[in-house]
Amino acid sequence: MKTKLLLLAILILFLGSCVTQRKCASKFPPQSVTETKDSIVVKDSIIYRDRDVPYKIPGDTIRKDKPIPGIPEKINISPIILENTYAIAKAWIDNSRLKMELQQKDQVITFKLDSADKVSKHWEYKYKNEKQTIVVKEKYTPKVFKVAFWLWIFVIVAGLGYVVLRLFVFKK
Repeated sequence: MKTKLLLLAILILFLGSCVTQRKCASKFPPQSVTETKDSIVVKDSIIYRDRDVPYKIPGDTIRKDKPIPGIPEKINISPIILENTYAIAKAWIDNSRLKMELQQKDQVITFKLDSADKVSKHWEYKYKNEKQTIVVKEKYTPKVFKVAFWLWIFVIVAGLGYVVLRLFVFKK
């Protein structure tokens, strides 16, 4: 009787022995479920544009006069005018005084402001049937482990039953 129980215990240990997870996965590859879903695609994009910003500089006029020493008589000389894109300069002599006038023209200066305008575009595609495969991994338990688990439950219940019968029913 003891040899039969010993053989049964060895058989159960052999069937319920541990196997590494990698080895188990190679013998019994897990099955996966693929699902397809409809999706709503929302696309936002922000575009930055450079912008020329104008800045107006108002014109101004400066006048200066100074007496010319050492000239007793009054001299008048017609004005000498110089002009460029930014200013006009005049110089002349009137009643033995040197007179000068500088007139700055009105200017509009433009400078580039990086990323001044932020243009936001928003596209939304609703109910667009875009097939996406999503792999849902399930925990897969091989049949060998399920059988070994239930065999262990049976052995434990049988062992408890044997102990109960031995202690209470078949008393010596």
